[in-house]
Amino acid sequence: MASDLVVRGRAGGTVWQERQVALIQRDSAQAPQPPRSPQSWRAAVVTDDLGDTLAVAVCDGHVLPPSDLDFPTTGSDMPVTGGSTAARAVLKAYLRWGRSAPAHLDGTFAFAVWDVRTGELLLGRDRLGVKPLSYALTPEGVVFASDVATVVRHPMVRAELDGAGLGAVLTQLRSPGQGVLRSVREVRAGHTLCIAAEGRTEEPYWRLEARPHELDLDSTVKHLRDLLEDAVARVEPGERAAVLLSGGLDSSVLTGLVASGGRSAPQTFTVLFGDTSAPVPDRPYAEEVVRLWGCDHREVAVRPDELLDPVTLAEVLAAKDQPTPFGDKNITPYLFSGHVARHARVVLSGEGADALFGGLGGAIDEGRVLTSFPWIERSRRFGMPYGIGTGLFDRALLEDVDVDGHVDRMFREALDEVPHLPGAAPVDRLARQVDYLTVTRLLEQTVLHSERLSTAAGLEVRFPFTDHRLLSVLFNVPAAMKSFDGREKSLLRTLGRDVVPPSVLTRAKVPYPITYDPHYKAGLVGRLRDLLDDTTAPARPLVDLPAIRRTTEDPALLDRGGWLGRADAEMVLQLDDWMRRLNVRTRV
Repeated sequence: MASDLVVRGRAGGTVWQERQVALIQRDSAQAPQPPRSPQSWRAAVVTDDLGDTLAVAVCDGHVLPPSDLDFPTTGSDMPVTGGSTAARAVLKAYLRWGRSAPAHLDGTFAFAVWDVRTGELLLGRDRLGVKPLSYALTPEGVVFASDVATVVRHPMVRAELDGAGLGAVLTQLRSPGQGVLRSVREVRAGHTLCIAAEGRTEEPYWRLEARPHELDLDSTVKHLRDLLEDAVARVEPGERAAVLLSGGLDSSVLTGLVASGGRSAPQTFTVLFGDTSAPVPDRPYAEEVVRLWGCDHREVAVRPDELLDPVTLAEVLAAKDQPTPFGDKNITPYLFSGHVARHARVVLSGEGADALFGGLGGAIDEGRVLTSFPWIERSRRFGMPYGIGTGLFDRALLEDVDVDGHVDRMFREALDEVPHLPGAAPVDRLARQVDYLTVTRLLEQTVLHSERLSTAAGLEVRFPFTDHRLLSVLFNVPAAMKSFDGREKSLLRTLGRDVVPPSVLTRAKVPYPITYDPHYKAGLVGRLRDLLDDTTAPARPLVDLPAIRRTTEDPALLDRGGWLGRADAEMVLQLDDWMRRLNVRTRV
């Protein structure tokens, strides 16, 4: 299992093992690090006066302990030794607060604590589930890891995909805590899971809550600015700050806040597309931000031939841990992160700002009623009833496994979770619905997507806009105030107007660029032909072979909707590769 975890930790690590328990942690950083003692590679451990182990912890992520924890030297009569900084913080918090420890921690993290005294295993995940943590129960215990492939490679875990799992893969929607494979589950965001001889106990320690918002507009803007500045300060590394700067509003505001906070101008990084014909409309805006603050700026060009490299394709699929229809929208960030990691160990990202500042859910109008997830509603308007990337799957199969019903069940389940204030106006109920669905069901395609790709590339990305204090306030700001000037993200534009060029405040939002290089499309066609020729391809029983053949004969079909036709091909190819990699068996 230690070698399987290399997808999330390239720099090595060791195993802590005692009787029936083994804990493994690898380091994801590939940038030059200070010399480490052998002890620092081990799990965090606390022992009694006789040297007997009492509890052990491992942690993936970035943890900010409370100041009164007096970490790492005091705060407990029992000293904690070894492990990463995050693992030691988790263990110190566990010794003080037990199962409620993560409620006292900030950051993005997934952890495991083994309590030798009680024989209990405690798994926990950060409030938004930015860091992954999956597990499978076996007749003799539990297997858990930050990577699904690592879990299913255990000899007692089967990789089986049933109808519900296929629906989850194709729609990118599933119930919180449920994996796409039958035997694999996830620790829910904002939850802990305690596993002991007598059974499992799952407990929430954080959730979005509906509260009255009593501040006026000016006070709201000031409060949000204070919270965002504090969030930036919390996640900035000790060394010089670095920011992924696209030139969009979110990353530009983030860069301005870092640069204006009394610190030196940050390093900034922007991705370009080499010789490809993909337009990059953000570049002039990024250059304006760089000039305004005197940033140490680097542009990273991704070449079209890199997008076709079979090794890179395999690495990206392993990083994502499940198939998606997004193709080069996955590959480019992965390659970009690898280039950035040569210059910075930790970077800040503006991902997540759209979730609650009001940039993803569409207009919040009086009389609008949600019929499904906002992004599913949009895909249906483009003739895709099940979402992006499903156009080359067997239509009869999709009806048999009731993919449409799966989407509706997931929507109703999510809608039932949304908290509301008694007597709230319909427009504010709608706003909370849109925000809640976005935070709890869509972040996997944005923030979580970026975390997995960057981690696999050896880069640690932190997301100040996902700070739970900031989200808790924004969730309760009235809809009219969020777009008080008639535009999306009015509050973010206002709180950031003194730290970005005027052109950034008025520019329109554009989607992430894709490549239109003809060689990339030709590569997709070639891989589709290979799938048609391979009678043993695991995805064959699931796809519409005549439709795939028509696509290979008329590659212009891949250009449908700009890139939507291509997404159909990407999903089929990724599903086939994923099933091979994990040796997935279907039960559809």
